[in-house]
Amino acid sequence: MYLNPLHSKTVFATLAALFFALGATAAELDDRHALDSVKTGKALFDIATGNPNAIATTLDVIGETIEGLKRQGVEPKIIVAFRGPAVRFLTSDNGYIPAEHAATAMELSARIEQLAARGVRFEACGITARMMKIDNATLVKGVQPVANTFNSLIGYQSKGYALIPIF
Repeated sequence: MYLNPLHSKTVFATLAALFFALGATAAELDDRHALDSVKTGKALFDIATGNPNAIATTLDVIGETIEGLKRQGVEPKIIVAFRGPAVRFLTSDNGYIPAEHAATAMELSARIEQLAARGVRFEACGITARMMKIDNATLVKGVQPVANTFNSLIGYQSKGYALIPIF
């Protein structure tokens, strides 16, 4: 079998690039370029999805974000604002949660409580709760009802929080 020398060089270059890329992922990654001279990392997660699995994943990533900021010497200040269909997963009243998502909703409650204990502020939109007829007294531990999460989004962004939308 004859290999074209140009083709051989291309294959070798591709394999070398792959080898170095894989080696780079083995080293611990950091965000030093973005976080250079940053003392406080202020993030506002706007969660409006009705997919409880997406919410669970987002909460896990928030936990990793907190750890990553701390590891790199940045104090995390995290706020999570729930609105729209996401609010139904914040109540202890199972009547609002589709049966197929009941177990995930219970997991969300535990994750919220854990993150709240780590300083994350959770807010639930009062407009959504009113429209869905959700009693604010049934919100899971760690979630604060607010009048309107759009006001929260405006206010926190005005205070320098980075908006991270989850739809």
